[in-house]
Amino acid sequence: MITRCFTQASARIQTLISSQLEELARSCQPRRILIKPNWVLHETDPAFPIRALVTDARVIEAAVEACLQHFPGAESIVIGDCPLQWCDWPLLCRQSGLQPAIDRLTKLSNGRVVFRDLRKEVFRRDANNFLLPSTDEHGDPRGYRELELGQRSHLEEISAQSEKFAVNDYSSSVTSSNHRSGSHRYFVSQSVLDADLLINLPKWKSHQKSGITGALKNLVGINGDKAYLPHFRKGAPKWGGDEYRDENRWLYFAQTTLRENLQKKSGLAYKLLKPGWELVKRVRGIETRLDKPGGSPKNFYIAGGSWHGNETIWRMIYDLNLIIRCADAAGRLHDTPQRHCFTIVDGLISGEGNGPLQPLPRDTDWLAFGDDPFAIDAALSWFMGFAPEKIQIIARRASFATAGWGDFELNELPVEIDGERMKLVDSKINFHFAPPPGWRNHIER
Repeated sequence: MITRCFTQASARIQTLISSQLEELARSCQPRRILIKPNWVLHETDPAFPIRALVTDARVIEAAVEACLQHFPGAESIVIGDCPLQWCDWPLLCRQSGLQPAIDRLTKLSNGRVVFRDLRKEVFRRDANNFLLPSTDEHGDPRGYRELELGQRSHLEEISAQSEKFAVNDYSSSVTSSNHRSGSHRYFVSQSVLDADLLINLPKWKSHQKSGITGALKNLVGINGDKAYLPHFRKGAPKWGGDEYRDENRWLYFAQTTLRENLQKKSGLAYKLLKPGWELVKRVRGIETRLDKPGGSPKNFYIAGGSWHGNETIWRMIYDLNLIIRCADAAGRLHDTPQRHCFTIVDGLISGEGNGPLQPLPRDTDWLAFGDDPFAIDAALSWFMGFAPEKIQIIARRASFATAGWGDFELNELPVEIDGERMKLVDSKINFHFAPPPGWRNHIER
């Protein structure tokens, strides 16, 4: 299916989503449906509002209603995601306006529709920024399955550096122990694997680590424990890593080492070290937040793999897309697709700048539909004003370990905009999104 984009979509959300799922219903009638929104985090700062942060509640509600209408034989419709470990999901549902829809649709469907926080473990932040266990309801009642990708993993090529694999705020020992030469394991929600139709509902945003977050990146949320997900390799390129650039690498090394070894483990160390870090930031002019689109400062703090030289995260993203494409309910990997996948991109209010957690809202008012996540993300990046060939998760598609997705030449890729078909590269639409700071002066077309 060609990527279909619709402008001025907020006035016709239900009509557009219903018509696209009605067409999908002609080729599949699933028993179990998994709807995967973006619920990355609750709003923590009004400068980065919830409407640019997570999938719009109206899109989720319309997708569920369309599934009830067009897939009457479905036994279950699960709406679920694995947000960041310290996300307050009940608060997120209230902030985004989703809670009334949860109440209504759960009752209307007689239990067929279920909304779930699929994280295995949930925490909350205390006054000192430390994580404490949360008592909020969470988890997949169907459990989780550890999937072994072995040499089919896209991380295999760099597995000699597995001791460097890491993700901020999660145990690096868990990360590296699950990824080594010849063995690459993920921890996937069983409700995801049981689905024979996955409807992907990403938020259209820029992303500090992967350039953009759309159809491909949104599938990170199928994994129940983010410690299994290598986001970068520790250190600078001169040290064999891609956590931060070579420039100012000693400063980054000192800050990250102190943070990991002392500040995150001791309340006293946190109180002692934080003022010192604030002083260093002032003296060096280091900025850690982007409050306006054109305000990317020269000395923005770019660590944690948040730059265009990150050659780790796209491999992990590809692995999770391979799982969705080719892993059956028992976790066995096949060469052929094991479920239907369809994407509805929420671009009603998009996010630019230092996404995904500090998105600045853009009133794009678009919805996009398709079944090839590579084609969708190529189109999104083009319309954002980014060069798809400079974004690894799109540019490396020839190495994706299965056929059927990403098999196109960019110069020939077709799209439809409000029913008008054209080549993507012939479209003059350019929203001029502000890139993430670590991608500035690299990603623009």
